[in-house]
Amino acid sequence: MQNKLKIMVLTAEDSLKVFRMTPERIEAALERFPEFRGKVEISITRTSTSFENDPSWNSEDYEKFRRDIVNADILVGYMFPLAEVAALAPNLKWIHIIGAGIEHLLPLDWLPEGCVLTNNRGAHAPKTCEYAMMALLMLANHMPRLACAQQKRKWDAHFVSVIRGSKAAILGAGKQGSAVALAAKRLGLDTVGVDIDPSPRENFDEILPPSRLNEALGSADYVVVTLPSTKDTYRFIGEKEFAAMKEGAGFINISRGRIVDSEALIASLKSGHLSGAVLDVFEQEPLPVESPLWSAPNLTMSPHMGCDDEDNYIHRTFDIVFENLRRLEAGERLENVVDRKKGY
Repeated sequence: MQNKLKIMVLTAEDSLKVFRMTPERIEAALERFPEFRGKVEISITRTSTSFENDPSWNSEDYEKFRRDIVNADILVGYMFPLAEVAALAPNLKWIHIIGAGIEHLLPLDWLPEGCVLTNNRGAHAPKTCEYAMMALLMLANHMPRLACAQQKRKWDAHFVSVIRGSKAAILGAGKQGSAVALAAKRLGLDTVGVDIDPSPRENFDEILPPSRLNEALGSADYVVVTLPSTKDTYRFIGEKEFAAMKEGAGFINISRGRIVDSEALIASLKSGHLSGAVLDVFEQEPLPVESPLWSAPNLTMSPHMGCDDEDNYIHRTFDIVFENLRRLEAGERLENVVDRKKGY
């Protein structure tokens, strides 16, 4: 890196604090990685609103983007006019997306040849671990059921056992799934992962290939979804998969709503086959007021906020970026590279 690498940080005035990239947060990153002070030139392009919001960018926002990306070597952001990138940014070597899911960028036919795309896998891990522990304990103590009873002013007295010694099946054994596995182990659970890569990894007692999904589902007291959203995982969990789960199992989804057939989930909750469920993600967000999920029994919902740490998410984002800068400087492969064919 003999010449300064030009890093364009794309953020918006209406970004929530958790996702806001500010001069103060950039300065904090440079304090953690002081060796890059003289090697990078970081500029912030601040638009009036987020590109994916409604209303979206105005003409001034488009002009800022088109002007600032021209000389950029690296772009750090979330969403932007994809069709214009290749023509506008001939020097662009690398794009880092500040989210783990990149389905909003698919298909990746807009990505310039030779430009690497990375995502934020791992930035959610500490908060995911805490949220998963909470959700597992809620299900173990039948809190969704008790919340339903409270709304009906019903004294639903019954007793449950301790969670230690139970088993969690974690669908997706990547960084988010690994954070769930850590949470489960801290609670004394056995863990089985389901992943296209069945190689052993920390905090999983075993990892099975997708061909053995039903085996994993049938053995588990709790099923947690941490899969990426792709064409292959759309409605991956439906009527047959819920039927394969153990009677009285608990269910958690913290990845993407479109992976789960919500009608099948509701049916399984109504029949009592599932004892309860916790959802943090939904196929349509915000969840429409007419959605039957609002009135589904034994279901606790949170509005897609369970795995995002308001104070530290962007700090960990910049840690990922700067660790990759070290790799770039050393001529090594970057971490969190998105596979163009797989889409994650």
